[in-house]
Amino acid sequence: MKSFSISKPIILLLILLSFVKSISQTMSSNETNFLKITNQFSAEDFENVKEFILEKGNRKTYRNFDNNNPFYDFGKFQGYLGADIGQQNIYNDPKISDFNELTLKDNDHYYKILIVRKGDILASKKGIQNGMLENEIYLVDVYQTGFSKIPDLFLDYLKTLKR
Repeated sequence: MKSFSISKPIILLLILLSFVKSISQTMSSNETNFLKITNQFSAEDFENVKEFILEKGNRKTYRNFDNNNPFYDFGKFQGYLGADIGQQNIYNDPKISDFNELTLKDNDHYYKILIVRKGDILASKKGIQNGMLENEIYLVDVYQTGFSKIPDLFLDYLKTLKR
């Protein structure tokens, strides 16, 4: 009976350790779900590109989530805007809501840029994840493959957007 009382704390310790390991793995996978890119692409850059697409672009549906997205073909890639209230603005009407998502897409790549404006976290705007801060721009890892640095091709696309 004495050996059972010794093994009981050990079993509890093992369960606790496996639980802590599980939580830490979950937390680290969330930490790599997005990268802050405000230094490479500012809020002003985002707003300028958004206005450019709304003024000069067309409309095109590119995903099953919503329709009639503001769109512009930049040559090597296309840029699409997504409404900050998601499917509550399923036709992406700028009179209904603003846009907080800019997707850059080519035949092989899909980059999602998200702006978190002041008040967006409290308002629970679409796409905001734990750990994101207001007045910042993020590259979101849509496929959750994990990344530790900003892809070079994406940086080239940002240069095109800033012209």
